[in-house]
Amino acid sequence: MSESQEVGFEVINKPLMTETIDEVAERIFLESIKLLGGLKNLIQYRNLTWLPSLAEASYVIALHDEYMKTPQQIAKELGITEQTVRNILRSDEKEVEELLEGAIDKTDEHISGGLAKLAYKRIKMKKSEQS
Repeated sequence: MSESQEVGFEVINKPLMTETIDEVAERIFLESIKLLGGLKNLIQYRNLTWLPSLAEASYVIALHDEYMKTPQQIAKELGITEQTVRNILRSDEKEVEELLEGAIDKTDEHISGGLAKLAYKRIKMKKSEQS
């Protein structure tokens, strides 16, 4: 059989996304900071003990929503508990959004998780508007 007679398929091995997991998580983290009013606005918070939680939540959302990893896989990859991953994924971004807007004073939600989810949705929305 000659080359022109062969029937077959060319396999194209393209990554699903063009950014690494670190880049995706960093974009979510930075967009979360913007949602909080920007970097300069963070100066009003003297003890920023929740920033590591925000970084953690950014990775959880990136791994779950962009890379389709399970909570168990995410927990193993990040070295955190599966329950922490589930708490982040279950967080209600609507309630966190209301907290940011001042509609409510306090929430029982995982604030970092909700903030990371809001940031991720905002990034996806901007990306779809550009397409």
